[in-house]
Amino acid sequence: MDVSRSYSLGEYIRPLWVGDTVVHETVLFREDEREARLAFPMDEIGGVYTADLGTEFEEGRDYLLRDGSLVRPEGSRMPFIPLDRFYPAEHRDGQDFGCTEEGHPFLGFGEGDAMIRFMVDVTYRHAAVWDGPIPPPQTDKCVRFLDKLARGEEATILFYGDSITTGANSSDVVGVPPHAEPFPVMTARALAEKYGYTLSIDVVPYGPVDPVKKTGSRVLHYVNTAVGGMDSKWGHANVGERAIAYQPDLMILAFGMNDGWRSCAEFMDLTKQIARAVQKDSPMTDILLLSSILPHWRAAGFYGHQIEYEDGLWAFAEGEEHIGVAPMTSMHRHLLRRKEYYHATGNNVNHPSDFMARVYAMTLCAALGV
Repeated sequence: MDVSRSYSLGEYIRPLWVGDTVVHETVLFREDEREARLAFPMDEIGGVYTADLGTEFEEGRDYLLRDGSLVRPEGSRMPFIPLDRFYPAEHRDGQDFGCTEEGHPFLGFGEGDAMIRFMVDVTYRHAAVWDGPIPPPQTDKCVRFLDKLARGEEATILFYGDSITTGANSSDVVGVPPHAEPFPVMTARALAEKYGYTLSIDVVPYGPVDPVKKTGSRVLHYVNTAVGGMDSKWGHANVGERAIAYQPDLMILAFGMNDGWRSCAEFMDLTKQIARAVQKDSPMTDILLLSSILPHWRAAGFYGHQIEYEDGLWAFAEGEEHIGVAPMTSMHRHLLRRKEYYHATGNNVNHPSDFMARVYAMTLCAALGV
């Protein structure tokens, strides 16, 4: 099995539901665990690596394949997260959340590579058929944007959301190998490659608008105005400055994670207000509503109504001509049937690992016909 030891856009966005090989799927062993299930039951392992892909482990000595699962034998050199780091006994700012699991007051948490450094990446072959959801094409809902690309006209794609949309905990954002790009960049780059465009990247910090400078050439402008910690109420309050001002051809709207305490009705009311404001003042903008992954069920205060929002997004988009849905919640729910939450999170609470960020990109690319 030919295994790449670096970030590759083509490999990273290849859909899980296509083919029989998965590259660099993330796994996080707890100290008390010896076995981990992956997205598919494995038939052959091509390689197991540290999260930075710098070190390859040895089959038989460091890992075993048993009944489709990855096994960490006694004496393995593979990393694991110490149990007192996963379940701290005492509170330390920035290192834990309250924990909902009985007998554990705190759940380990960490930004940057605090969790990533304990992970391994697995490349493998499987014979299983994907039995999860396949994101339906939304090309009819994004037809103005896609037709513009087909004609070779300069265009702008804008991402508007919370910390997940900023790329939080993606290895390139953290600044560690393999430097996998965050899912919004992967998506925009895939579009640029498909249509033969140059990609111009603008990540907008919280502050004054910096309008996109048009060149008249075959350029896809990537603009990301997401801000960590924000919710749909903030999204509505700032839609003029953070979205409409850019007059994007496509807006990916991605709130929800930080709205968990809101009912689906409240969340959808704010989402509709954002969409209506964009339709009014940027009437040529197509809108793709991106549902969120779920938060870690062990993290106190985070898990709420997020699981309900995707149905609300579909109900809203059904009657809209230029509003579609990319169903990331469904994708995450399916993967959680096999994988423990912490195998695919970058901070152990609410951010994706490189692997789950790739599933975001796969979902958006499927929706956009890439």
